[in-house]
Amino acid sequence: MQLFGGIIATSIALLSIIHPIIGQELGYGTLKPEEYDRPSDQIDADIQEMVSRMTIEEKIGQMTQINQDLILGEDGVLNKTAVEYYAKNYFVGSYLNQLARDGKNFDHQEYAKTIEEIQEITLGVNSTYKIPIIYGLDHIHGAHYVAKSTIFAHGINLGASFNPKLAYETAVVTARETRAANVHWTFAPVFDIPTTKQWARVYENFGEDPYMSGIMGAAAIRGYQGKYKTDRSKVAATMKHFIAYGAPYSGQDRDSTVTSDRIIHDYFIPGFQDAIDAGVATAMESYIDVNGEPVVASHYYLQELLREKMKFKGMLVTDWAEIANLYTTHKVAASHRDAVRLSIDSTSVDMSMVPEDVIFFEELKQLVLDGVIDEPRLDESAGRLLQLKKDLGLLEPEGWKVDSSLAIGLPEDIELARDTARESITLLKNENNVLPLTEETIKRVLVVGPTANTLAHMAGGWTIYWQGATDDGWKGVSNDEQFYSNGTTIYNGIRTAAPEGTVIDYMPAFDIEGNDINMDKVIAAANDYDVIVVGVGETMYAEAPGNIHDMSLPEGQIASVKKLADTGKPVVSLLVEGRPRVLKSIVDDSDALVQTYLPGPWGGHAVGEILFGKVNPSGRLPYTYPKNSGDMNVNYWRQANDVWDPLYEFGHGLSYTKFTYGNISLVEKENGNTVLEPGMARTVSIQVTNDGPYNGLETVLMYIHQPVRLITPPAKLLKGFEKIQLAAGESKTVEFEVSADMFRYTGVDRVPQGAIDAGPVKVLIGDQEFDFEIRA
Repeated sequence: MQLFGGIIATSIALLSIIHPIIGQELGYGTLKPEEYDRPSDQIDADIQEMVSRMTIEEKIGQMTQINQDLILGEDGVLNKTAVEYYAKNYFVGSYLNQLARDGKNFDHQEYAKTIEEIQEITLGVNSTYKIPIIYGLDHIHGAHYVAKSTIFAHGINLGASFNPKLAYETAVVTARETRAANVHWTFAPVFDIPTTKQWARVYENFGEDPYMSGIMGAAAIRGYQGKYKTDRSKVAATMKHFIAYGAPYSGQDRDSTVTSDRIIHDYFIPGFQDAIDAGVATAMESYIDVNGEPVVASHYYLQELLREKMKFKGMLVTDWAEIANLYTTHKVAASHRDAVRLSIDSTSVDMSMVPEDVIFFEELKQLVLDGVIDEPRLDESAGRLLQLKKDLGLLEPEGWKVDSSLAIGLPEDIELARDTARESITLLKNENNVLPLTEETIKRVLVVGPTANTLAHMAGGWTIYWQGATDDGWKGVSNDEQFYSNGTTIYNGIRTAAPEGTVIDYMPAFDIEGNDINMDKVIAAANDYDVIVVGVGETMYAEAPGNIHDMSLPEGQIASVKKLADTGKPVVSLLVEGRPRVLKSIVDDSDALVQTYLPGPWGGHAVGEILFGKVNPSGRLPYTYPKNSGDMNVNYWRQANDVWDPLYEFGHGLSYTKFTYGNISLVEKENGNTVLEPGMARTVSIQVTNDGPYNGLETVLMYIHQPVRLITPPAKLLKGFEKIQLAAGESKTVEFEVSADMFRYTGVDRVPQGAIDAGPVKVLIGDQEFDFEIRA
C-alpha cells in the first residue's frame, strides 16, 4: 500500500509486531490522511460571536504569551498574586516554558497541578468570558521538560532512520506525556532544512532533504495531533520556523539568510507545504531576516505566501521576543510601538511570544485606540486563537483539567526510544570488517572518551534544560541526575550487549574539550585489550549558545584518537554530535566510524547492540558530511556544476550484510512506455537482494536527475524511499511512482515550481539508472 507523497509502506508486518497498537493504513496510524483533524477553513460561529463581544484588551490578551518565570519562583512556588495581576490587567492567553523547583523539573503531576492553579486564577477574574490559557513547551524529542518522561532521539536521528513510522509513534508518545502534564501545545516538528552544517540547530531537523523532511514531519504532525478535536491525549503541533531559518550565511544562529527566491520555493517551502497539507494546527515564524527582510514583519512571507498561496489556516505565533527584536535587533523599527505596528499591521501573526514583559499588550492597545491598527485585525487573530482552544477542548466545562489516566514512561515507550536509536545509528566506515565485534576475537574492550559514559551528551540540548543536562543548567559539565536512571550510557550499553565473560572497562582519557585526563594510563593499559571504543563529539547546546566558528572537533579530541591509534589496537570511534563536525585525522585513525547523532538517553543500549552485531546498522546520513571546515554549505542537491568533495554523501550508510540491486524496470502495466507528461505517472520496480550473511534493514532511495534544463539542474533529488527488511538470501521487489511533476522547478519566469522542461531524465536507485523522456 502506498504512503502519501509517493513512498511505499515500511516493512509493516515486522514493525507491527514491535508496536501492535499502531494500525496498518499508512504504515503508521489508524486513519487515512483525510481523517486526521486539521484547522477549519472558517472560524466557528460561536467563536465569532465570542470575539464580537470581547473588549479590545481581552482580544490583545489572547494574543499575548508570556514566560513562566513571571509567575513562578526559582523555588517552584506559584506566585498567585502575579497570575491574578496578569489575568486581571492583561488577560494573558498563554504561558510557556518549563516548570521547575530549584533547578529540578516538575513531574507530570506537579505540572498538571500548577497549570490547573493558573487556570483557576485566570478563570476567576472578571471578564466577558472565562477563557483558559493555553500552555506551550518545546517538546521536540519527547516530553523532555517533564521529569521521568520518555526522552527520544532528536529529529536528526529520525531523519537518519528513514522510517516515518518512528516519527509518528514517537510523536504519539510525546503528545500523551505532554498532555499528561496538562500542557496543550508542542513547538515541534522542525522543518528548517539545515543547509549550513555549522548551524547550531542542525540536530532538531530531519535533515537537508526537502522531500524526506516533509514526509517525516507530516508523520510527526499526525502523531502529535491525530483527532485532536476530540482526543484529549493529543496536542497542537507547530511547524517551525517559517521560513529559510536553516541557511544563515555566516553559519551562526539567528544571523541573516542570504538566498534566492528559487532556493526558497524549491527547497525550503515543500516541507512546510507538507505540514500544512497534513493539517498542522499552528506555525512559528523564524528569528531571522531573509535577504534583509525580517520574517516577523514580512507581508510577503507571512500573509501572501503562508496564508494566501500555501493556504495555512491555523494559528501563527512568533518566536521568542521576535516582534521586539524588530526594534532591538533587526533595526527596522524606531521603537517598540513601531515594531508592534510593523508586525501586526503587515502580517498574519496571531500571538506574540513576548515573553518577559507586557510591552506588546500596551503598545498594541494604544495603536488600536489611536486608529493605526483596526480592531477587525484583532478579531482575526483572537478568532484563530479561541478556535484552537476550542478544538483542544479547553473551552469545554472543565476541559482545561488534566486527564489523570494519561501515563508516562511506559515500558513500551522506552522500547520505542531504543528502536529509534537502533534504526538511526549509521555505520560510516568499517575497515577490515572490524565490526561487529565477535566473541571469538574480542575478549577485552576498553571504552574511553567523554561521550561514552554520560546520558547528557547523547541527549544533547533541549533536554532537561534549554542547553541540555548540565550541572549549572547552562554551559557547565554534563549532569545525569535529572534522568532519574532513565537511560543507558554507551559504556553500560556495551556491557549489556557483550557476550558473557567479555571484559568491558571504562577510562575517561580526555574531556569534551579534548583536555587530557589520564591518557598516559590509557595508553599503558591498551595492550591488555583487543579493541578500543572511543566516544568523541560535542558538548550540549541549543540555538545561539551553540554557535561555533570552526566546524572541526576540538584538536585535543583529534590528537587523543591519534594516540589511541598509535597503540596498534583497532579503534572504533563513536561520533556523538548534533551536527557533522569535521574529523580530520580521526577518519584515518579509526578502523570503524559510527555516527550516533544524538540518540537520546536510551541510545547506549542501541550502540552496544550494533557494536556486537545484535542489531545490523541501517541508518543513513540525512545530510552531507563535510570533509573540511570551509565546506559548511555542501548539500547533495547542489547545482550539477558545483565543486563536490564531501567526506560522506547524503544517504551513505554501511551494513554488516551486502545488499545488491537488480535492474530498474517498468512494471508490466506500463507496456514499455518511457514517456512522461505533466499530470501522469509511471511505475518502476527494482529487486533488492540480501547477498550477505546477516538479516538487515535496507533503505531504498530513489533519486531523479535531469541532465539538461534551462536553469542549471541539481545533481540529483530524492523523490522516494522505502525501508525494507531482508533476511540473508532474501529478495524483495520495491516499486516507486515516477511523474513529470517530480521534475518541476522555479524556472526563468520565476513562477514558483512552474517549470517542467522537456527532454531526457533519469531515475537513480542504488547503482542503477533508468531513462525517461519528458514531453511537455
